[in-house]
Amino acid sequence: MTRVFLDDRSIRGDRAVITGGDAHHLHTVLRLGAGDSFTVVDECGAEREATVESALPGAIEVRLAGARPARVEPTASIWLYHGLPRGQRYELALRMCTELGVRGFIPVMSTRSVVRLESDDRGRKLERWQRVVQEAAKQCGRTTPPPVTQPMAWDEALAHFTSLESPGVMPSAGLAGSDAPSLSEHIAALAAEGGLTALALFIGPESGFDLEEEASAREAGVALVSMGPRILRTETAAVVAAAICLDRLGQLGRQEHRF
Repeated sequence: MTRVFLDDRSIRGDRAVITGGDAHHLHTVLRLGAGDSFTVVDECGAEREATVESALPGAIEVRLAGARPARVEPTASIWLYHGLPRGQRYELALRMCTELGVRGFIPVMSTRSVVRLESDDRGRKLERWQRVVQEAAKQCGRTTPPPVTQPMAWDEALAHFTSLESPGVMPSAGLAGSDAPSLSEHIAALAAEGGLTALALFIGPESGFDLEEEASAREAGVALVSMGPRILRTETAAVVAAAICLDRLGQLGRQEHRF
């Protein structure tokens, strides 16, 4: 069913008014009219069935049913610090990791990032990334679109990680095929300790993080691990690593009812 994310200002009791791009999509693309239904998700992540009462190109007025349980958001938050790759690669990682359940995205301007954003490009790129994430969240049935932050320099990203006060992990291409602990083993060990509610996942750009970045990450408490004998493309590594982390933390199976 079609999903629309609404802020609290758009909702008044059991009524809501949808405007902007969502109204255009509902009216012009989907051609919804009086009596048709779709799903609204409020700022708290509660789902409500919305029934159209009136439909105009710029405003859809709906009646809302009561909130219903939602159990799609992981109870453990994965924050993806991704050394910024080229546009299509990053958008693919954003889309697929949103579908998996990643909590939030921090694009990192690392030393080996090929992309170099000028200040006037950042706002445009961020708007595009946020739109990609929101569309992916709608498609896969999430109740909270994950945020995408402004691109951060490496030192800023490490400071952001430190503020989480959570474990961090970095698959390193330099450890491919070595005897280093695997990502799967490391996350399973963290899960066995219990009480893990958030995890930072660092994925390098096309050429990986450089040795100084890996060293400073290790000093900040990030564990360097292997992802097997093969070296994956950056967007592949992001998706596979996120799936491994979520699976080992028990987030890809049955979830408790949550709001």
